[in-house]
Amino acid sequence: MAAATAAPSAPSEPSSIFAVPRPIRSLFKLFPLRTYEPEPLPARAPDQTRPRARLYVFSSDEDALRGRPSFNPTCLKWQTYLRMANIQVDLVPSTNHASPSGALPFLLPPTTDSRPDIPLTGTNISHYVHKYSSYSSVRESNSPRTEAYLSLIAQSIRPAWLHALYISPGHTPLLARLYLPPSPLVSTPLLHTLRSAATNEILKTTRRPLLLPEQLYSDARTAFQTLDTVLGFDEWFFGAPEPALFDAEVFAYTHLILDASFGWQDDALGACLEGCDRLVEHRRRLYEWCWH
Repeated sequence: MAAATAAPSAPSEPSSIFAVPRPIRSLFKLFPLRTYEPEPLPARAPDQTRPRARLYVFSSDEDALRGRPSFNPTCLKWQTYLRMANIQVDLVPSTNHASPSGALPFLLPPTTDSRPDIPLTGTNISHYVHKYSSYSSVRESNSPRTEAYLSLIAQSIRPAWLHALYISPGHTPLLARLYLPPSPLVSTPLLHTLRSAATNEILKTTRRPLLLPEQLYSDARTAFQTLDTVLGFDEWFFGAPEPALFDAEVFAYTHLILDASFGWQDDALGACLEGCDRLVEHRRRLYEWCWH
């Protein structure tokens, strides 16, 4: 007897564990994935040419194109130092995620350098400056007090900066404009992450169990007054004939605090510089030295 013809069966679902389930496939038919343009080659790609070094900093596209000061103190410090040395660089807006060290800034030497694909951070940027600049302004101060005053900035001024920008509710729009993506789905959790990280860093630096805003700003005010006294009637710190790295360190904070276009919504940080007229003049002189 001839075998009965089997009725056609419905197509079976793919059995592979990598197969996309039918509901998901149906969903993407309604909302197809967007195809983005190819990403530029990574900075370390061998066929890229860089006639000038590139400094990767926190900046807007427009400010980077025009070579304006970064809105981040650490980035601004090294940007200023390179300008002191008359070393021309191209600014590249970036984020910590793109940095090999996990933090900005980093410098990628020109392709004519002996090691063009090795990103430089921190003191290695300083070594690069010493290697390629003959300007005496790049010499770091040999004063034994320098380390003490660097600690003063890190322990008393930076915590106040972190609180004002990252934690103070009044500056949430400013923080969002500088560091957060426009999408609320991404920016909201990232805002909490930034504030948590800033809080942890402040508590770790100040060695206090709680955030005490009034104490933070009081400490910053005392630190600025100390630096104002140390500067005295000299043009540059420690009586140097030209600005050095420590001058860039101080300028990175005073400039951003006093910059009327930065977007501060209150004067909590600005009040810390009240009466520090010599620091205010120092900021003006260094800005003119590097940007005018």
